Amino acid sequence: MSGCLCMMMVILCGCQTRSQYIVNGHIAGYSGEVFLLSPDTTDKLDTLARADVRDGVFQMTGNVKEPTFAWLMTKDVKLRIPLFLENTSFDVNVKGQPAVWSVSGGDLQQTRVLFKNEVENVIKEKRDSLEKVYQKCVQEKNLFGEYHIRALAEELDSIYESKENEFIQNNNNIVAASLIYARLFALNKNKMLREKYELLGDSARNTILGNILTKYVENGVDLRKGALFPDFTLQTPQGKPVSLYSVKAKVKIIDFWASWCGPCRAENPHVKELYEKYHDKGLEVISVSLDDKKDKWLKAIEQDGLPWIHVSDLQAWGNPLVKMLGIQGIPYLIVLDKDNRIVGTRLRGEQLDRCVMETIR
Repeated sequence: MSGCLCMMMVILCGCQTRSQYIVNGHIAGYSGEVFLLSPDTTDKLDTLARADVRDGVFQMTGNVKEPTFAWLMTKDVKLRIPLFLENTSFDVNVKGQPAVWSVSGGDLQQTRVLFKNEVENVIKEKRDSLEKVYQKCVQEKNLFGEYHIRALAEELDSIYESKENEFIQNNNNIVAASLIYARLFALNKNKMLREKYELLGDSARNTILGNILTKYVENGVDLRKGALFPDFTLQTPQGKPVSLYSVKAKVKIIDFWASWCGPCRAENPHVKELYEKYHDKGLEVISVSLDDKKDKWLKAIEQDGLPWIHVSDLQAWGNPLVKMLGIQGIPYLIVLDKDNRIVGTRLRGEQLDRCVMETIR
């Protein structure tokens, strides 16, 4: 009897001390669902936890075997907070419009917060100050002043890169990998991705984010003007696979968008006007949706009257193509020539018009 009792006590103690993470949150003025989404080794998003927000309050619990990077997201994706999950307690507080958030708890989380406060926020404040002076120089047509401010801005960029490099070298963990992961597009475009990656220690490279970065470094896409854009295949709403290279046109616009994206929907009439003007002269548009619900995707296409090619895998931000390109904001439009070489990226409005017009001649 005493042996059984001892065994039960061991089991009970084990249950009581089992480590887990607890995320306590308050989102002012929000009701609905929140999710913890984490990239896996293929860079697709897994749902770790979900919770209903009632009267602005929610709680999530779970267990991680190792420190894990995740996004705390609202269902409408308007809120996206990075979390470094460890089996401990976190307090998340969100208020204001636009939303201002803070996170307390977790050693890794606080390491990230410290870098944000001591480096990122300081640099941002100085950049914002320079921007105001720059705009004043533009209004006054002070060309010398413009050049001077640009030089100061470049110096700030150099300071940031130096500070970030130092942080990456001194923190051999997932936080260091996350700084590079968060800037995939910019680093890839500027051919700095490999340089940053080589600063990572072995422990940082062996995290999930580190593994993802390894794949990008090995299979990185060159997004500079003149580079060959990689072929990809996605399905239409009818389930028909369409590859980029199978679409023959003098000019192609690849438009990354989503039904829930307000700026995307606002840009659609302009793209439609451009399509109607140049389609007979050789323009084709391929819209890649970051939706995860087919009915909402189809409804948006119908509402906006978009007559071109539409494809998606309905994985939202988990789309491998989006991840490979490092896209972190939409709308995101890329213009290709007849040989699928890049002639422009992140174009909208008049810049898009000019790029298409010059390429289609």
